[in-house]
Amino acid sequence: MSMRTPVPGAPPETPAPTRSPQQITAHSSVNDKAAVWMTKKVGSMWAVYLSLILIGGWVALASLGPLRTVDPYPFPFLLFLGNVVQLLLVFVILVGQGVLAQSTDQRAAQTYDYAEAILHDVGQLHDHLLEQDQVLNQGIALVESRPHPWIAARKAVTPPRVQDQYVGLNGKIAAFMTRGVSTMWAFYLAAAFQFGWMALALLGLIRFDPYPFPFLLFLSSLAQLVFMFIILVGQDVLGQASDTRAQQTLLDTEAVLHECQRLQQHLLQQDKIIVEIGAYVKEHAPAHTHTQATDR
Repeated sequence: MSMRTPVPGAPPETPAPTRSPQQITAHSSVNDKAAVWMTKKVGSMWAVYLSLILIGGWVALASLGPLRTVDPYPFPFLLFLGNVVQLLLVFVILVGQGVLAQSTDQRAAQTYDYAEAILHDVGQLHDHLLEQDQVLNQGIALVESRPHPWIAARKAVTPPRVQDQYVGLNGKIAAFMTRGVSTMWAFYLAAAFQFGWMALALLGLIRFDPYPFPFLLFLSSLAQLVFMFIILVGQDVLGQASDTRAQQTLLDTEAVLHECQRLQQHLLQQDKIIVEIGAYVKEHAPAHTHTQATDR
């Protein structure tokens, strides 16, 4: 462990992040934890391999094996299951978008706060160097430079959030739709509706839609079409928020680099004065020391 002695009058050190970016996700509730777990499991190559194995195995067994009498070509039961799973996966995608939006908003806020802390510390260092100029150069500033204009401009902006990208009437409608369906409750409702419909149809309570439930498949297909457009809207909004964050991060980085260059230039000028002072002290110190010895 390295030990550093704090310099009197120096600005306080900026604390290191206590959590990695992967841990900065809003999944404190049970639904949020379920959403994170579900999106991680479904959004993996193992899920792709499993689906290919199940579909290929079902087709093979229904064509040449024991499932020929249960679900022959064109495999209506397999298509029915696929439709049900597709609708549920649409909600999984929407939930994943919601989780991604929350986590990126948290990262944006933390990045904004750390950039603010860095620029604040740099400003304190500039003030400290200006105070040293008063001592080293008889009150005359050694460097004439201006802070980066973004430092003043960023005080009027806030960390970009996903919900800030919804502008106008269409934006409000899009925000309402995406927030409504990008939750685990929407996933639960969709699953309960589909399985409840099938159960009621098998029990004879929904007589107009017997197996293989053509009307349910019709409703499911329409819902998938609408939700696909909602997914595209969500993707566009996430892209806009990402672009805004990237632009703000670029300006913050440019401002920090500019201020560091100012510090470097100021320190170089002070180094010249310190070298001259050191040369003067070296030249006159022996005579001064000899005079003190004689007086004693």
